[in-house]
Amino acid sequence: MPSKTDYARKTKWKNGPYRGQRGVGGNVVYADTSLLDKHLFVHNVSPGGFDWGQDASDDKAGQLAIALLAPWKGVDFAVENYHLFAENYIRRELREDTWEVRTRDFRNKDHFTAYASRDYPPNTAPTPGDVPELEDTDLDSITYAEEIALAEKYKEVLWTHGNRRDNLRRLLRIWDGTETPRDDSISSGTLYRIKGLNIPSNARSTLAREFSSMGDLAAWVLYCPNHSRMNGISSTSAEGIKKSRQGFIQYFGGEEFIPEYDHSEVPLTDSPTRDESQQTLNTLSDL
Repeated sequence: MPSKTDYARKTKWKNGPYRGQRGVGGNVVYADTSLLDKHLFVHNVSPGGFDWGQDASDDKAGQLAIALLAPWKGVDFAVENYHLFAENYIRRELREDTWEVRTRDFRNKDHFTAYASRDYPPNTAPTPGDVPELEDTDLDSITYAEEIALAEKYKEVLWTHGNRRDNLRRLLRIWDGTETPRDDSISSGTLYRIKGLNIPSNARSTLAREFSSMGDLAAWVLYCPNHSRMNGISSTSAEGIKKSRQGFIQYFGGEEFIPEYDHSEVPLTDSPTRDESQQTLNTLSDL
């Protein structure tokens, strides 16, 4: 599930119907009574505006596709599928000089399917290799397509909960030392958001009780060889904790920001775990 963006909260182009008309001064499209924005801030394909029908250029049909899809399905869907929608719907279905449609008119999944018999315009959205390093990026001026590419580029160390661009800003603050997740207090809410940490609520409560900071907890998660040795952590929960290691790395912005593990500060159970008990029984039965 993609992280949230600012777009969904501020868009005013969700309300249809959408109406297009050709004129001497150019082509215009309305969303209800407002002019439909070109959505160049999503992905800049055609600063020159919109067009439709068989003679529409790749760029102008693509820009209209983005402007119709983003309010309906969000910027991620629009960036990924606009080139298919441009050919399958904008060029083939909107043939008249004037038209009026609602979102229900273009929901058919066939409009987002690539058919071997059709020539599609290229999807010009940037890839992770096309965007500059995060430190060299002005996050206030990039498009959503560039934001998506940056998030993919740094997906191994990028926190995925909440607003994606804010998470990119947070990653920069961690790297320059102005934010230090190791000192964060532990809350059940934060633990629920750690990717991969699928453990029972009582196990989460145990972690929140036994560790004083996210730094101490993350060090234990990544470097402790046997999590089930802690009181209140079963072998099943220990497996879930092991699977959350990448999620903790994302929370910290990289493994290098997680402190060293000090096993002397971790409370351990005095009794053997269920796995150790079973191993002992198996050993005795072999004697």
